[in-house]
Amino acid sequence: MSRNEEGPEQRQQASEADATATAFRASEHQHIRYNPLQDEWVLVSAHRMKRPWQGQVEPSLLKTVPRHDPHNPLCPGATRANGEVNPHYDGTFLFDNDFPALQPDAPNPDLEPRPGLSTGVAPCPQHSQALYLCHPSLPPSPPSKVMCFHPWSDVTLPLMSVPEIRAVVDAWASVIEELGAQYPWVQIFENKGAMMGCSNPHPHCQVWASSFLPDVAQREERSQQAYQSQHGEPLLMEYGRQELLRKERLVLTSEHWLVLVPFWAVWPFQTLLLPRRHVRRLPELTSAERDDLASIMKKLLTKYDNLFETSFPYSMGWHGAPTGSEAGANWDHWQLHAHYYPPLLRSATVRKFMVGYEMLAQAQRDLTPEQMSSSYSGLSRVLVAVATALVSASSPCPQAWGPPGVQYGQPGRSMTLCCPGVTAGAPVSWFRDGETRLLQGPGSGLGHELVLARADSADEGTYICQTLDGALGGMVTLQLGYPPARPVVSCRAADYENFSCTWSPSQVSGLPTRYLTSYRKKTVPGADGQRMSPSTGPWPCPQDPPGAARCVVHGAEFWSQYRINVTEVNPLGASTRLLDVSLQNILRPDPPQGLRVESVPGYPRRLHASWTYPASWPRQPHFLLKFRLQYRPAQHPAWSTVEPAGLEEVITDAVAGLPHAVRVSARDFLDAGTWSAWSPEAWGTPSTDHRDPLEQMAVLASLGIFSFLGLAAGALALGLWETAAFLCPRLRLRPGGKDGPQKPGFLAPMIPVDKLPGAPNL
Repeated sequence: MSRNEEGPEQRQQASEADATATAFRASEHQHIRYNPLQDEWVLVSAHRMKRPWQGQVEPSLLKTVPRHDPHNPLCPGATRANGEVNPHYDGTFLFDNDFPALQPDAPNPDLEPRPGLSTGVAPCPQHSQALYLCHPSLPPSPPSKVMCFHPWSDVTLPLMSVPEIRAVVDAWASVIEELGAQYPWVQIFENKGAMMGCSNPHPHCQVWASSFLPDVAQREERSQQAYQSQHGEPLLMEYGRQELLRKERLVLTSEHWLVLVPFWAVWPFQTLLLPRRHVRRLPELTSAERDDLASIMKKLLTKYDNLFETSFPYSMGWHGAPTGSEAGANWDHWQLHAHYYPPLLRSATVRKFMVGYEMLAQAQRDLTPEQMSSSYSGLSRVLVAVATALVSASSPCPQAWGPPGVQYGQPGRSMTLCCPGVTAGAPVSWFRDGETRLLQGPGSGLGHELVLARADSADEGTYICQTLDGALGGMVTLQLGYPPARPVVSCRAADYENFSCTWSPSQVSGLPTRYLTSYRKKTVPGADGQRMSPSTGPWPCPQDPPGAARCVVHGAEFWSQYRINVTEVNPLGASTRLLDVSLQNILRPDPPQGLRVESVPGYPRRLHASWTYPASWPRQPHFLLKFRLQYRPAQHPAWSTVEPAGLEEVITDAVAGLPHAVRVSARDFLDAGTWSAWSPEAWGTPSTDHRDPLEQMAVLASLGIFSFLGLAAGALALGLWETAAFLCPRLRLRPGGKDGPQKPGFLAPMIPVDKLPGAPNL
């Protein structure tokens, strides 16, 4: 009976059986989660990650950023839009925002409070209904500030040292104390990356003070106060304890801090940073807590950068208890915390969009927070942050890696040179160094830029720009080359626990080149053949010595597989080579050491060779090597090969009187990997001495014994032949070739069955 022919009862029973067999799995079935901090629900649709992505792909984020750009208004010594000149700061630098969102001199709206409305809130001018409400800016002039983290533009927080990040934490605490003395809310936030709307790559954040509590802060205030009233303890303190017990969404823990993916996270790799003890505001942190905060921030942001091996974009911000005139009130229900909202979803070029359902219904995410925090997703990876050369840039002109005033380009491409000594857009005249011919005049409309169409080798050299008054604006040297190609990489393990990788460029770029090297343990199939076991890493592969084309991995696991990442970077881009290796395949010991070749006195055809294990190989008996030895007389082209049983070998067929070259190599005794290179040759000459009398007597005695045994064996063989001939007459030769009279023999009773008398004819 087919499925269509089943009755209603059978179909219902089958449906119930299918429902029973399919158990709910959060990583595969949709569900909603509650956010108690902001009193909202989040839809989780983990199965949507299986859909193919055909949407927008962001451009690569790996671009070069100059360490110092005199035209960047955040750099030390630069002139900002309002004409002020930045000091030559060497740490953090805080200044008033030149373009604040909250204007300091904006007039208050002309409000007429109405009965039933809260104090200070009334319909806006030209509106008589309470549907159109305005709120004045209650104390005037709320400040908005910018804080630079570091004087260099080509670094980000994960690339800064822990003491430098600690200085940022102290600056945050100071500005909250300063502005919090007057304003009820001080919002510190950082937008990192152009994807998050950051218009300047220089490492910085913003600080906005307001005379009101913003919407998100109001929701967090209501939720935390309600939870404290009902349960008697702060909401986020209890939540942190629960996450420590469950260990399902933890990303990092330290003595004083927790980093976790919230149960209600909306963004794919969203995290929440919490202190372990009850702290209401950032200035209340102890010195030890601030040190620990700097350390855990560096680790977290390093994880972000290396999740997709890019300078990871995000928006982050601190939420502490309100300040201002109400700072002395009871805010024990508040717990200090920081939110991190990164937009990337699947890779460095695929982002999460908050559109459609998210904008019109409720927040939605495509993977569970557990998957995002686990090592399966990669957020548990640890690696040195992406190099400064790969931080996103916003400068329109190609910038130098090397000496100041050098710009790089590619032959056949258009090049734009920027006059370094003048303000962007200012008209200048361009000349070639040593020539008086004007290349481009101030009336070109290109301002301080010189455009070279399809540059070639003839365009390389130094260019001079002059301002309208004839003063020297600056000098720019153009160097042409090619973007990096994937490097050639090979790896070798000299023992069971360490391996090294070397590389070389696959093509010469002609430009300054750097290499970024890392490795991670590869995932392997799990017990069910479908799930993947947790991957670990990536970690830095330290270049040894620094700057050499070689990196070394210590403490590797012999039976594990690793993926090596070597990225070649130059001013025109980056190119990566990924190489999968396993120690048992790349194992190649160093050659044996201490090879010695000595003659054997009294034996003109013998040489004694001995050697030791390579110093890099673990000692016996746990790790053994087997050896092969080669030798040849001088001027003889062919090698003879033997496989010794230990650390020495006696050569017995040497040519008397001739020097012999000897070399030896080694291999793992279980045949993992390959043979080592040959050791340096050692030379030895057999002894020319004759054997001593005792030795000769021993040889003669041996020959006598062998002769006696040979004669005895011959006599025994002859006797056996005669006996066999007597018992088997057929073996004898008959005269004339005819058989003589037959005599019963030993085999006579063995007669075929069909020859027996009276045998039936079958």
